Amino acid sequence: LPKTSYLNINLTTGIIQTTKNSFDYELIQTYSSLIIACDNINSLPSLCCYLKLNINIIDINDNLPYLIYPSSINDIFIINYTNKTMPRLKAFDNDIDSKNNFISYSIIGGSLNSSINIDYLSGQLYLLSTSILPLYGTLIISLSYQTNIQLTLLIHDNQTDPQKFLISIQQYSFSSQLFYFISFILIIIISFFLIIIFLSFYFFKQKHNYQQKQKHDDDPLMNTPSTTTLSARSILATTTTINKKIYDTYYSFGDSVTHDIIHV
Repeated sequence: LPKTSYLNINLTTGIIQTTKNSFDYELIQTYSSLIIACDNINSLPSLCCYLKLNINIIDINDNLPYLIYPSSINDIFIINYTNKTMPRLKAFDNDIDSKNNFISYSIIGGSLNSSINIDYLSGQLYLLSTSILPLYGTLIISLSYQTNIQLTLLIHDNQTDPQKFLISIQQYSFSSQLFYFISFILIIIISFFLIIIFLSFYFFKQKHNYQQKQKHDDDPLMNTPSTTTLSARSILATTTTINKKIYDTYYSFGDSVTHDIIHV
C-alpha cells in the first residue's frame, strides 16, 4: 500500500516516511505493515515479493506532570491544622515508561517558601512553625522541574474561622487597592498643578522681559545716540631755529598710537 495512517512509501524509490500522525507510545507500542515490491508493474505478469515491517515504538518524555491533589490550583487550598498534620500533594505523569513518569516535588518560590517544606519524593507538606497561625500566602512548586504550579494556601487551627478570615483578607485587599488608586489620582493632580505653576511662572517671566524691552525701545533718550565733544590744545614747540613747527592736535582711544601730523 502506498500510504497507511502512520507511514507513507514512495512507489519508485521505496523510501518510507511517517505521516502527520506521529506515533504515541501511550497509545501504541508496536506497529506492523506489509510491504510489497513488484517488477514490470506496467505489464503483466509481474513478480512480487512481500515483507512484513515490524516497528517497536520507544517512549520519550513528551508528557508534562500535572497536579491531581488539590484538584484545582485556582481555588484557595484551605488546610485545617487542628490535628497537627499537613496534607500530601499528588501529581501524575501520563508517560508509561518509569524513567519518564518519575515525579519529584520542589518549592521554588512564593510568600510561604520559608514557612513550609515539602518531601522531594512523596510531596508531603511540613509546617516549620505553628506559632504564626493562621498562615495565608502563596507557594510555587516545581513538578520534576518541568511544570511550575502556584498554590494559594490558608493554614488555620480551631481558633480561626477560615471563611471570616478570607472575607477580612478580601476587604483588606479592596481597601489597599482603593488606597493605591486614590494615591495615584492625587499624584496625577499634584503633577498637573505643578506643571500649571511652572508654565505660569515661565510665561509671566517672558511677558515681563517683553515689557521691559518694549519700554526700552519706546524711551527717546535710550534711542538717541550720545555724543561727546572732545577738546584739546595744540602744542606749540619753539625750536632753536627761526622756523616754527606747529603740531596739530589728534584724538585717539585707549592705547592706540597715531603719528603726528606736522604742518610747516
